[in-house]
Amino acid sequence: MNLILKNDLLTVEFSTLGGEIRSIKSNKTDIEYLWQGAPQYWTGRATNLFPIVGRVKEGKYKYKGEEFAINSPHGFVKISEMDVAEHTDNTLVFNLKSSEETLKSYPFEFDFYINYQLDGGKLTCRYYVMNNSLEEMYFSVGGHPGFNVPFEDEDKFSEYYIEFDGECHPNEVVCDNCFITGQFTPYKLEDDRIIRLNHNLFDNDAIILSSMDSRIVTLKKVGGDKSVTVDFSDFAYLGLWHKPHSDAPYICIEPWNGLPSGVKDNEELTKKPAILKLQPDETYSAGFSIDIKE
Repeated sequence: MNLILKNDLLTVEFSTLGGEIRSIKSNKTDIEYLWQGAPQYWTGRATNLFPIVGRVKEGKYKYKGEEFAINSPHGFVKISEMDVAEHTDNTLVFNLKSSEETLKSYPFEFDFYINYQLDGGKLTCRYYVMNNSLEEMYFSVGGHPGFNVPFEDEDKFSEYYIEFDGECHPNEVVCDNCFITGQFTPYKLEDDRIIRLNHNLFDNDAIILSSMDSRIVTLKKVGGDKSVTVDFSDFAYLGLWHKPHSDAPYICIEPWNGLPSGVKDNEELTKKPAILKLQPDETYSAGFSIDIKE
């Protein structure tokens, strides 16, 4: 089922499947800013990531000596039908509760909420994780929104760039075939702020950045007046991605609190890189925003 939040500036469409954003369209210019999915590139649009970020090796991990299978990269929320907990003129809240089905792949009882707020040209997405188990809970969480590049058909992908809102000296999390090696290397930005887009950037898959001085980035065209700004201040990592070795006309700007498994990991959940911990009856929250300027 699809649901809508709308104001004078934007019309934003969502799906109960994964609580995913399906469209962010300008009411002024009719420009669609959100990637609309295509099988030759990537069918997702704005995947929500829980209870893992990235992959676990061979789709399996261990917890307290028991093996669990979680074959879907980035977790099972994206393939789960979510309940609508609230829907008003400017607010939409989705909820997924643990069930017999989730317990087969993830041994914790939880409530997972996605709270969307539309305010002018800004859409805010905030995650809430509630630990309903009797023991400490281990998890990761993040977003995976993709944006059309170019915004307008006559533009070129290579005319666009990503700019941090301040001087930034990030490290790149080194990966080998989608799994991290445990190494971090400096990632040089042009003028300590800018990443110019070209399709070859993603030949080794996602760029994962850490240790960022700035956690606000803007996607725009050289000399253009339209932009998409993502504020991911609550998140430790940023993934940038489109399908490797392709001319994919989009880029994903992904706030992550969590990382893929390590190349040499033994897949023990409690030792998964950047894993989060939550005590019984406690609630975790982290959010990011998408701000459209025209």
